[in-house]
Amino acid sequence: MATIDKRIGETDFSALHHPRLSKQDASDFEEGIRLFNSGKFWESHEAWEQIWRRHAADANRLFFQGLIQSAAGLHQLQRRIYHGADKHFRNALWKLRPFRPICLEMDVARFVGEVEVVHQRVVELGPAKISQFSGAFPRIHTINSRQSGARK
Repeated sequence: MATIDKRIGETDFSALHHPRLSKQDASDFEEGIRLFNSGKFWESHEAWEQIWRRHAADANRLFFQGLIQSAAGLHQLQRRIYHGADKHFRNALWKLRPFRPICLEMDVARFVGEVEVVHQRVVELGPAKISQFSGAFPRIHTINSRQSGARK
C-alpha cells in the first residue's frame, strides 16, 4: 500500500478535467461499458485500454486507467485471486474518485461506491476465503441511456 500512497502523493489532481473523446474513443468507451455490464470484464478492459493508449500524454488517462483496473479487479475476483483483486481495486479507486460525480455521462460516484462495497467484501474475506465471495458485481450507470448495456 505504500506504493499506492506514493503514487497518490505524486499525482497532480489539479490538472484533471473531463477527457475529450474522438469518435473512436467514444465508440471504444461505449463498447467497454456494454462489455463490462455484460460481465465480460477482461474484454471491457481491452476496449478501454485502446483509449488509454491513445491518450498517453494526457493526465486524464487516469480515468480510463481506473476503469481498466476496476475491470481487472473483477476479472481477478472471478478467478478467485485475492491479491490481484485487492491490488486492482485499490489502484482503481484512487484514480476514479477525482472524476466524481459524473464524467463522460457516467455516474462515477455510484460506480465508485459499488466498487468500494465489493472491495470491502474482498478484504473482509481475505485470501483464505476469497472463494466464498458472493454478491452483485458493480455496473456502470450513465445519465444517457444511449450507451448500450448501461442501466440507470
